[in-house]
Amino acid sequence: MRQPRHRVRLVAVASAALIAGMFWLPAAQAAPQVTVADVENAFHKVEASVEQVNALSVQVKQTQTEIDDLTSDIDRDLASYNSQKEQLGAAIVQQHMDAPLGQTVNLLGSGDTEQFLDGLGAVQALNSTRADALEQFEKVSHKLKNRRSQLEDRKADLAEAKKNASKKQDEIRAGYEAAKAELAKLTAAEQAAFNTSDLNVDFEVSASGRTKAAIDFALSQIGDPYVYGGTGPNGWDCSGLMMKSWAAAGVSLPRVVGPQYNAMRPVPMSALQPGDLVFYGNMAHDGMYLGNGRVVHAPRPGKRVEITGLSGFSKAARVG
Repeated sequence: MRQPRHRVRLVAVASAALIAGMFWLPAAQAAPQVTVADVENAFHKVEASVEQVNALSVQVKQTQTEIDDLTSDIDRDLASYNSQKEQLGAAIVQQHMDAPLGQTVNLLGSGDTEQFLDGLGAVQALNSTRADALEQFEKVSHKLKNRRSQLEDRKADLAEAKKNASKKQDEIRAGYEAAKAELAKLTAAEQAAFNTSDLNVDFEVSASGRTKAAIDFALSQIGDPYVYGGTGPNGWDCSGLMMKSWAAAGVSLPRVVGPQYNAMRPVPMSALQPGDLVFYGNMAHDGMYLGNGRVVHAPRPGKRVEITGLSGFSKAARVG
């Protein structure tokens, strides 16, 4: 029996809907919008890795210095060891040549009582001297053995530090490429603003003495490019700039952000004075406070040593 035409249409529509439902896939969600803050965070993560590499570089240098010192000590101890060994060997050989049966046995054949007693005293003194020499020889030998063991340990530490530094450098390269990819997602105007550095100090910085010397050095680097691991003279990272700025004032600071904070006297952010260093809470970045809420710092790749505000800085420390 022939079906009514309208029913055929309903069946066809229902079938089409059923088939479409079987193959329906959810619509792809739009990728989340990348913000300037996201890009900033990506670059700051890389800078945190840079500070870790800086710390490892310091460790490598310190360990190499220890290895050099131990090597010098070993060379000196080895010379003393060989000299004492030759002296003791020669004394033993000479004693055997002078008295094959021993000096005490030779004295027993003496009919002169005074000669015997004098000779016995001399033998005792000689044996005591050799005992002292043997004791000293054993001390040098033990010291030499310990230092050789220490040398092997430090060489192992050096190899591990270099391995870790190499791994971190790989992380930096990968992180930097990822950060640049995030940057490329911003609009052209956002990218231009993101890479623009404020190079102007539009107020008089109030400082004197060594604080002024440190500030003057930092300000004289404005416009220099940021360079990973840079300690000047033509490129800087954040801690490298702070270290060299205070070095120009005769103050020695460690190479890395965290140790720089630990080497100084913490102060509240509410009590900042020009010349104080300001830090991110995770110790991934630092800069120098100038006053008026402004900071000079080496920010990140793509930018130059610049003036910025206190945003992001949550800790502070002062020299002295």
